Amino acid sequence: MNTIILPKTQHLVVFQEVIKSGSIGSAARQLGLTQPAVSKIINDIESYFGVELIVRKNTGVKLTSAGQTLLAYSESITREMKNMVSEMNNLSFSTVIDVSFGYPSLIGFTFLSSMIKKFKEVFPKARVSMFEAQLSSFLPAIRDGRLDFAIGTLSDEMLLQDLHVEPLFESEFVLVASKTRTSTGTTTLASLTHEQWVMPQTDMGYYKELLTTLQNNHISIENIVQTDSVVTIYNLVLNADYLTVIPRDMITPFGSDQFVVLPVEDELPIARYAAVWSKNYRIKKSASVLVELAKQYSAQNSERRKQLTITE
Repeated sequence: MNTIILPKTQHLVVFQEVIKSGSIGSAARQLGLTQPAVSKIINDIESYFGVELIVRKNTGVKLTSAGQTLLAYSESITREMKNMVSEMNNLSFSTVIDVSFGYPSLIGFTFLSSMIKKFKEVFPKARVSMFEAQLSSFLPAIRDGRLDFAIGTLSDEMLLQDLHVEPLFESEFVLVASKTRTSTGTTTLASLTHEQWVMPQTDMGYYKELLTTLQNNHISIENIVQTDSVVTIYNLVLNADYLTVIPRDMITPFGSDQFVVLPVEDELPIARYAAVWSKNYRIKKSASVLVELAKQYSAQNSERRKQLTITE
């Protein structure tokens, strides 16, 4: 049986650093190696595969098509190696583990703090990186392994065949304005064409579906500004008389006395939230614990909302 000699992992790391740094000289300085040593490693990799991987220029290096293919595979390999080391260290509880995930503002307003508090009781040494945005912003980072998972809203047009999807909960969204606005009872979206709107920035998910609903009711895209900043959304509603659509649970934390929910005859889409992660990587134990905690707190919040609805 023939033994296949595989490329050295360290050589792949050097190759990645050359591309990241933009030149062999810069990579050598970052890695603490000599420039001839880095050049030899690149030459060895090219000899191994029998193809040119980078084009050397006075201004730096440029990837060939073969180099682009190798870069994608090598980054995947080194990420999995790092995950393996993290998992093995986690088994011995001897070193810090890393976990990173993304989430939308609704999670931050509801159960994120409880989820992280419970997680740190289980993994007190864990380094946790959290990023707030819409799910569409996180998909590239999930697919290339920079994020372990993300929570966000789903829509039918999203192509998620390469991702695991774990449903969490559904949420009611409401039309919101400043409390200074005089309420005139139930309204329609079509009657609000002259208003200014502010929405989260996204090209898929719930707010993409909502944007279609608004446009179907003749609300012009020119009247809608988009931003990733929740603070900006709240300030535009409170101080510039903008309208927005947000989860009902996000009204209370900033003070229900500052906002008014405008009843609309039109049916606003229901948001479906889920946790998603790549099928190409085995999810870390620490990340899977966070997903399970998200499921538990999602169920608790859903039950709490049901009880409040019954009370009302």
